[in-house]
This record gives sequence, C-alpha cells and structure tokens, in this order.
Amino acid sequence: MKRSSVFILSFLCCLLLKPNLVFSEDKQLVGVFGASGRTGTHIIDELIRRDVNIRAFSRRTKENADTDSLNWVVADVTNKESLAEALKNVDVIISAIGPVDGDNSENVDYLGAINIVSAAKESGVQQIIYMSSIGAGGAENISTVMLNLLANKTMKWKALAEEQIRNSGIAFTIVRPGGLLGEPATQGIQFSQGDNVLGWIPREDVAAVLVESIFKDGAKNKTFEVINDDSLPVDAWRDEFDSLKPNEFGVIATGELPTRYWLSPLLVIIAIIYLIRRKRARS
Repeated sequence: MKRSSVFILSFLCCLLLKPNLVFSEDKQLVGVFGASGRTGTHIIDELIRRDVNIRAFSRRTKENADTDSLNWVVADVTNKESLAEALKNVDVIISAIGPVDGDNSENVDYLGAINIVSAAKESGVQQIIYMSSIGAGGAENISTVMLNLLANKTMKWKALAEEQIRNSGIAFTIVRPGGLLGEPATQGIQFSQGDNVLGWIPREDVAAVLVESIFKDGAKNKTFEVINDDSLPVDAWRDEFDSLKPNEFGVIATGELPTRYWLSPLLVIIAIIYLIRRKRARS
C-alpha cells in the first residue's frame, strides 16, 4: 500500500510539473508555423528572448522539446482540421511556411494561407505576421517572371496568399525578404515598398524583423520588402516601421507572362520577316 501511494504521488507530480500544460495568462501566446524550418528555428530563438509564450507548429512531433514557455504541437497548414485546436488561445501567428519534401507552392503557400486565415478567425487571433518573398508584388519584374515560369508559379501563389491575409479582416504584417542566406546577421536592413528592389538577407535578420513586428504598432497592416544594406547601422531598422505606408504592395504577380515580354519580341520577328520578304521582292 505504501509503495502504491508513493507511485501515485510521483505520477501526479510528473503531470503537474510537465512544462507547457498551462501557459502564463499574462503573456501573449505566439503561434509559429514553419517552426522547424531554417528560418523558423531563428524565429523560435528570437521569441525565446522575448517575454512571450510560444506554440511551435510542426508536421512531426518533437519529443522532449517543450520548456516553460515553448510548446511543440503537431499541425499541418494543408489540413484545416488540424489547425482549429492548435490555434486555441493564440494571440499572434507568425508564418514562415514554404514547400518542402515534394510539396508545391499552391498547396502550402496559397491553400495553407486560406486554412490559416479561416482557423485564425475562428480562434480570435489578433495579428498574422506572414513571411512572403520579394517578387510577390513585382509582376513585371524579370526575376518574378522567371520564377513563375521555372518554379511552378511560386510567386503567383505567394501573391495570392498575401491577398488572403490582407483581406482577412485581421491585423497583418507581410514581410518580403530578398534571397535568404545562412550567414550571421551583421549588416543593416533596408525597408522598402512596391517590390522594386533586389538583394539578399540572412534568415536570422528576417526572423528578427518578423518578431519585432509583434511589438511595433507601425508594423500593422503593412506590406514591405527587407534586404541587407551595409551602409545602414545594424539596428536602425527597428525605428523604420512607422515610415511604412498601408496599401503599398506593388503589382500582384499573376503567373502569366506580361504583355511586354512577348509583344516586343513578336514585333521584332514580324519586322524581320517583313524586311526579308521586301528584300526578296526587290531582287
């Protein structure tokens, strides 16, 4: 009987001491999609340094990864049913999702955004912070055109995902990073709008901008691009959110070849044919 009582007491203690069964109610709960990805791991590290609770979403379970402020939950953005319970009590969503392991951008970026928005509305989420990509608002840019032609219209689906979030009725922040690098974050960050820039930026810097967007009112309902700029002070970007304008997001990529990319070559070909025929007619 004594051994039985000790076992029961030990079992109850384990349950009570298991981390993250109950988060502190006076802290924001931030849900992170894509948490196990290369950018997602930096987002988690950045959030751990902040006074928030974290619910990290992954398709696969992570054993023994929970802490007092971090809880790993199985959720899949392509499966709407898996999101309703996962987002319960979440205040802010940070999404760094992207196709992996044979996924395509339509399923993950676009349909995933639809599912996130739907579940966020049901759960009362207050803000969605979404990592998109430079090019999603640059329908006429050659880089966007090439990515759409060669990578299954990935910019089209990211652009449509942005539209879902902008039109959700939930406060949003859409961050479009340039080419992602793995180097440490040691340079300044340039903010811009309208999708008229190209450049590179470390994932660590992108994660810092995404997380900072939680705490800056000037980040709400804004869409903007971020790239490294070695002419800027390293931390100057933290004061740039207020300078951003709402409803400034460029020309949304449709995935179709812009008229100027096929019309000009066509006119040149027609002109060449005309000149050849004219020369033959004279001779």
